[in-house]
Amino acid sequence: MPRLLYLLPFLLLACASDEPTEEKATFDRGAMLAHWADNLIVPAYQDFTAAARALDASVAAYAAAPSATTLTVARGEFETAYLSWQRLSPLMVGPGQELRLREQINVYPTDTARLLGQANDDLTLPSNVDVQGFPALDFYLYGTGDPARFATELSRLTARIVELSAAAEAAWTGGYRDTYVASSGNSATASVDRTVNVWLEWYERNLRAGKVGIPAGIFGSTPLPDRAEAPYHGGLSKALFLEALDAADDFFSSDPSLAAYLDALEVRRDGELLSSRIRAQFRTARERATGLDANFATQVRTDHTAMLQLYDALQANVVLIKVDMLQALGINVDFVDADGD
Repeated sequence: MPRLLYLLPFLLLACASDEPTEEKATFDRGAMLAHWADNLIVPAYQDFTAAARALDASVAAYAAAPSATTLTVARGEFETAYLSWQRLSPLMVGPGQELRLREQINVYPTDTARLLGQANDDLTLPSNVDVQGFPALDFYLYGTGDPARFATELSRLTARIVELSAAAEAAWTGGYRDTYVASSGNSATASVDRTVNVWLEWYERNLRAGKVGIPAGIFGSTPLPDRAEAPYHGGLSKALFLEALDAADDFFSSDPSLAAYLDALEVRRDGELLSSRIRAQFRTARERATGLDANFATQVRTDHTAMLQLYDALQANVVLIKVDMLQALGINVDFVDADGD
């Protein structure tokens, strides 16, 4: 009998954790999905597709009449489109995921040997993700000393970006949006679970590791400045990071979104609302990034400790989001993080 009394609280706790709370049942997940679709995802596609088309047109103008002026315009449109991509990349659920936009638009470092050889590879093949997208454009526009020599390749790459983005945007506005919002249940295949997993995987692999941790040498013994984003431009990587960080914060914080969901459940950590802890950690990461060099490659060469401190700030939110938040919302992780976090 004493043994049964000892086990009783644990049995009750196990049973209770399987039942949805009243707050969870009354939170409008459909409204959150509509907000994500109508105010974040579709506008991000529209903005990025427009920016990609402007980039494509500027590259075409440069190819037709190479000059310092047309090159400056093309480079400016490259920066605008690359920054716009940071708003779209975290939201690669549905058509964008199926079309593999992330893999084809921003895998770095790019293979410069193949790009110099002008191999004219089939850009649809998975083996060619490192010879296209923004990293390849970065090399052609800033790393060769003679971009006009690669005018044909520049045009081919920008046209591919437009093709991919326009196709995904058309799918979202052509019917997928309604399908996405309607799938408001609480299961691994429902839209909330899938979107949160896509966003969190991007946060860990692309924002935390790709933009900061790998160049800073967090996964090895030495910094790797050649792994920084946009290394040939030489002054864009911090701006890309800050835009991506703002996109991550907006997805979490904008109402009705994950912060409101957690607040409806009154989820706390150490007596403080979990949403407040996560927002504060976003602010900490932003503060640590603000003082860094505009070129993350230069930053890791001169003082990689500051980059490691930025990584730590990003990592702190991984724990809050991946453990505390997902547990509170009943969402299971559906991807494997290679570094074990």
